[in-house]
Amino acid sequence: MKEILKKIVLTMVVALAIFGCENDSVPPIEAKRLVVENIEFQVAHEKVQLSWDKPSKGTPIGYRIYVADVLVADLDGSITSYEITGLEVNTEHKIWIESIISEDEKSLKVPVSVFLPDELNLQVYPGNEFVIARWEKPNRSDISGYYLSWTPGGETGVLLDENIAIYQITELQNFEEYTVTLSVVYDGIASPVEVVSQVIPGPVEPFTTSEVTMSGQTIDFTYNPAFLSTNTAVTWAWDFGDGNASEMENPEHTYDTPGIYNVKMTVTDDAGLVYVTETDLYVWGVKWTFAIGAEVRPQAPALADDGTIYICARSDNKFYAINPDGTLKWEYTEFTDYSYASASIGTDGTIYVASRDDNLHAINPDGTQKWISSVDNNVNYSTPAIADDGTLYLGSDEDNLYAINPDGSRKWVFETTNNVKSSPAIGSDGTIFFASDDDNFYALNPDGTEKWSANIGGNSQLCPAIDTDGTVIVAVGQGGTDGSVYAFNPDDGSIKWHLPTFGRIEVSSPVIANGTVYVGTKDTNNLLAIDASSGNLLWTFTVGGIIDCSPAVDKNGTIYFGSADNYFYAVNPDGTLKYKYLTGNRIWSGVSIGDDGTVYIGAYDGNLYAFEMFAEGLAEDAWPMRGKNNKHTSNVKD
Repeated sequence: MKEILKKIVLTMVVALAIFGCENDSVPPIEAKRLVVENIEFQVAHEKVQLSWDKPSKGTPIGYRIYVADVLVADLDGSITSYEITGLEVNTEHKIWIESIISEDEKSLKVPVSVFLPDELNLQVYPGNEFVIARWEKPNRSDISGYYLSWTPGGETGVLLDENIAIYQITELQNFEEYTVTLSVVYDGIASPVEVVSQVIPGPVEPFTTSEVTMSGQTIDFTYNPAFLSTNTAVTWAWDFGDGNASEMENPEHTYDTPGIYNVKMTVTDDAGLVYVTETDLYVWGVKWTFAIGAEVRPQAPALADDGTIYICARSDNKFYAINPDGTLKWEYTEFTDYSYASASIGTDGTIYVASRDDNLHAINPDGTQKWISSVDNNVNYSTPAIADDGTLYLGSDEDNLYAINPDGSRKWVFETTNNVKSSPAIGSDGTIFFASDDDNFYALNPDGTEKWSANIGGNSQLCPAIDTDGTVIVAVGQGGTDGSVYAFNPDDGSIKWHLPTFGRIEVSSPVIANGTVYVGTKDTNNLLAIDASSGNLLWTFTVGGIIDCSPAVDKNGTIYFGSADNYFYAVNPDGTLKYKYLTGNRIWSGVSIGDDGTVYIGAYDGNLYAFEMFAEGLAEDAWPMRGKNNKHTSNVKD
């Protein structure tokens, strides 16, 4: 990083140039005439060279130079320049030049803000039981060498010639962290100003890439000099695996589409030897978007066996079938009002979806209507659960849970005392679990009689989740800013555990994978990870907005969800961020994961997104997404 010395001339406006005037006896007009003018400074590594003009009227008897509040020089009035050395790099310094009016009168200060860059630009590259330190020579003429040290093991360090800018530190322990420190030596004395880097040696990576490897974004490829332990590389040839190449040492490249790319690097050293290395680079990103043209709200896409994606959107009285490549397969236009609900898919491929037109619609896989069943007022929140015998269970704003036969006829009705927006879940013995806005959680026998009920202290409009041992998990928005997660024993409704969440859970349905319950909160913007057996909170992941999205978990344990901060997130099983993608608006839609690993989610920007995130498919676990599976049957046996 060799730059021409920066020269900045500060023409001080007289009216603004008076700082720190502490003597009220000095007339304002006279004071303005006694400030220094036309300050100039030149920066270099660890130092700044100042110069200034005397006041246009009046002659100070001297000048004082301060760095922050520390006096560093007391100069005679004939001196109008000064060099400050030993300054910290990568730091902005406030420097004051004070003109001394007389022995009896206090002085006037003029400030200058100066940023000193780190011109050494120390880089340390890990090798196998060694590291290579590389730096650049600062823009100074008084350098006699460099002092390099490392801990542990090299505390005494080495003194290097001024012409050396690379050094190999050997006999190190792999997988142990080392701190490498470099300072400049001026006239035989090492500067106290140091630059530091941490490094962990180990098996050599020939090159590294940017932390984020997303399609459409520039990815930095950085050659590791430690790849060659003795000789020096002189030429590079890169093949990025998409038909593009480069001969730069550290090139940049952008992939147009996500995928796995075989990146090959060929290096020739100063002895003419050729080294070839290659690796697969995973580039994630958007595979395609489908413009629905209206907000996608709580719906999670339903996925058929052939990969067809089914979804609808608010304010659009249509139901869409989308091919796996993102093209339209067909539209169903028999709604007379829109739907909030996700669709569910039967064993014969029939698609079931409820609408605000007070009907449950059964749609054939070719997009034609199979039948339509009247289910009273506003059934568009509840996604039908599908029993083993084909019976469909769903709730309505008429305070009822309905059982509908496979031919669309009504089987039975169970009445609560408030809206049933919850999507039911079906246990291994056929028990139907759901919540009502009357603050109760219900368990019904397959004949529609009540098995048990429990007060949960608030309403829940979500889909319960059922663990492998039959434990039923329900999340609650209790009002105010409080919420809860309950675990019920399925036989008698006794509480297995209860976790207050200090954040309402209103739309994000809980999911279960790897022995962990995942659910998002409305008021505290957290994704919660809860031990499914004990109810202990394992970790939280905080985002910038409400989490109304129901998450989903892939075969690798990665958790996917969206937020009102407009981002779509992928979080590792330990609660650390893996990916995040900025959409055009907030995300309320649930997540679905295809068998090919494609991750689907809708957004308020009117788009359905298909992501390549190398998910490898939905987790084969207890309840890894809302509705249990991509067909949203909400049945333990599926």
